[in-house]
Amino acid sequence: MSKSIVGRLATLGAVAGLTLAAGTGFAASASASAPAASQAAANFERVDSIPMLTRPHSWQVIDDHTVIVWATAFDPYLVELAFKSPDLRFAQVIGITQVGSRVYAKFDAVKVGGFRYPIDSIYKMTREEARNLVRRT
Repeated sequence: MSKSIVGRLATLGAVAGLTLAAGTGFAASASASAPAASQAAANFERVDSIPMLTRPHSWQVIDDHTVIVWATAFDPYLVELAFKSPDLRFAQVIGITQVGSRVYAKFDAVKVGGFRYPIDSIYKMTREEARNLVRRT
């Protein structure tokens, strides 16, 4: 009977170790691939929400974490997602949740391929800054 308990404890220890190693590897890979757009976002004005009456005028993908959303033809916003979206680069259509006529950071989400990706932060940009950021990608 003591062999079965020792065997179970050894198995439990091995599973716990593998789980911990997998979680550490995921965190390391996520931090190692910090998007370049996040570094550029430090230069923009951070806002809590975007005024959007109906749907976005346009949008452009920067990377798996970042998209530029044009609320109107003259108002671009850099939207950073809380999680990586591997389908974002290939999406033909995205959806953006909103409350009333505003899209809020930390509350609303970008929908890509049936999945919701929460909005982590929103930055106000000028038209020229948005165009330059798109050209660099």
